[in-house]
Amino acid sequence: MPAIVFIQTAFIGDLFLSLPVVLRLRIKFPDHKLILVCKKGLSEIFLKENYFDQAFEAEKGVSESYSKILSELKKIDIDYVFCPHRSFRSSLFAFQIKAKNKIGFKNAFNFLFFSRTVEYKKSWPDVIRQMMIVSTVDSDIKNKIQSSDWTYLNFTDRTEKFCEIPEIFSFKKQVDTTHKNTVAIFPGSVWQTKQWTISGFSEVTTELIKKNKTVLLMGGPSEKNICDEIAKNNPQAINCAGGLSLYESYLKLKTCDQVICNDSAPAHMAASLGIQVISIFGPTTLRLGFRPWQNESVVVENNNLTCRPCGAHGHHQCPEGHHRCMIDLKSESVLRKI
Repeated sequence: MPAIVFIQTAFIGDLFLSLPVVLRLRIKFPDHKLILVCKKGLSEIFLKENYFDQAFEAEKGVSESYSKILSELKKIDIDYVFCPHRSFRSSLFAFQIKAKNKIGFKNAFNFLFFSRTVEYKKSWPDVIRQMMIVSTVDSDIKNKIQSSDWTYLNFTDRTEKFCEIPEIFSFKKQVDTTHKNTVAIFPGSVWQTKQWTISGFSEVTTELIKKNKTVLLMGGPSEKNICDEIAKNNPQAINCAGGLSLYESYLKLKTCDQVICNDSAPAHMAASLGIQVISIFGPTTLRLGFRPWQNESVVVENNNLTCRPCGAHGHHQCPEGHHRCMIDLKSESVLRKI
């Protein structure tokens, strides 16, 4: 069976934003095996949910792990390599794979590594940016992409709602979120400046419990302390932080009808399941293209600052020294959106 290799060695949130592309590849190439190359520890969800048939995990900074993957890939008949990750290492890795076609984004050096490259549209949502790669082999996607400037999908209208995502670009796998009455709260982030205040999350948790909602406090081991602080004031909340694997957290989300989080991976994980997301944006803005990719999603942000965005991802410390993008956001603003 011929194969397609999909290289996405960025963060877990970026992998979830790649899923509409992966779903499209399934439609376009039903007789091909889909192989994922991702960061260590991230493949389980995507294999068990049948997005990919096989996966290889690369350990960042360990060249031997990439060499081992290349050795295994040499045994496989590969038709296509798609690489939405724009790092030099990923491009060089794609170059070393024996394949008939290799497709990635244009930059100063990628013409050396790929047989075809496409423009990276900075103003477009990330899902559609990634779809540009598929457009080189899918005429329906190409025609759809060329039919509009998709920048508008990054932003909300006067009623603070996002415009509807065209079905061809959307997540297809969804869960039934009716009558579940359960809210998952993810208060952490890899980047400290992306984290809303503990007091804010705690106040929101309190109000949700008053409305008879079941509240799950969630996150990895590094976020357990934050969830523990919230749980002190809200003993009725179910504190799952640090006690679930990544895949177990994904399964737990299927029991929820709403997720409240920062601009972080849980927003994209929930959106992939069709669950409504209330995402709190601080140092980042919608203009960067990483909104929750779900029609009913809501974003809360402080639009009264000229220092936003201060970077594409966030920082460990506020560059301005005040962190007003998060500190000035009160729980009333988030509760109003909920």
